[in-house]
Amino acid sequence: MSETSDSSRTDSALGAARELFDRRRLMVMLILLVLEVGLFAAGLLTPVSGSFRQAIQDQTSNQFASVPSATAAQLFSFIFVHNFPIALVEMVPLLGAIVFASSIYVTGVAAQVSVATQGYPGTFGGILLIFPFTFVEFAAYAMAVGAGVMLVLSWIRGRLRREIMVFSFEVLAVGIVLLVAALMETATKFSVLIGLALWVPTGLAALSIAAYSRRSRP
Repeated sequence: MSETSDSSRTDSALGAARELFDRRRLMVMLILLVLEVGLFAAGLLTPVSGSFRQAIQDQTSNQFASVPSATAAQLFSFIFVHNFPIALVEMVPLLGAIVFASSIYVTGVAAQVSVATQGYPGTFGGILLIFPFTFVEFAAYAMAVGAGVMLVLSWIRGRLRREIMVFSFEVLAVGIVLLVAALMETATKFSVLIGLALWVPTGLAALSIAAYSRRSRP
């Protein structure tokens, strides 16, 4: 009886894990990812006044003061510790969507200010979009917000208990993806060529996920 119960729990957990690759769930994530890029671009293009520019510059300077002199291990730790709590908040229904939209938009504004202080047009902040770590990080945030959306939909459909199990796997998945993104960003800081080369495994991973999701139920 115990073995049957353990087997049933294992099958249930595996089923919940497989739901991470459900096409509908991935479609929500893709829509949110596109929205992120749009919000980031909006932040890059938003006119920033002198006082607001200075406030953003001061905030980012204080927050990231240790980054230029950080070792690879310190930078990796800093990036993950900075990003993971944001993602956890974004998993909260409604509140997460608000944090998601505002944080991505402010990131675009901060990127604009950062390059402008170096004498370049603010739109040059879009250079972040040529590196795969940006999209991997964005994907983690999209997964986080999508998890909150699916919680609400599952509650409406009366299958909240099942979704809570899937949600626990999503917390783990978001953490893993952000660890990968932090590793990629750290590598990019020390070698731009390596950072660009990471498009190869990133693309292969995306294709593998897409191929696997084709076998999920419609």
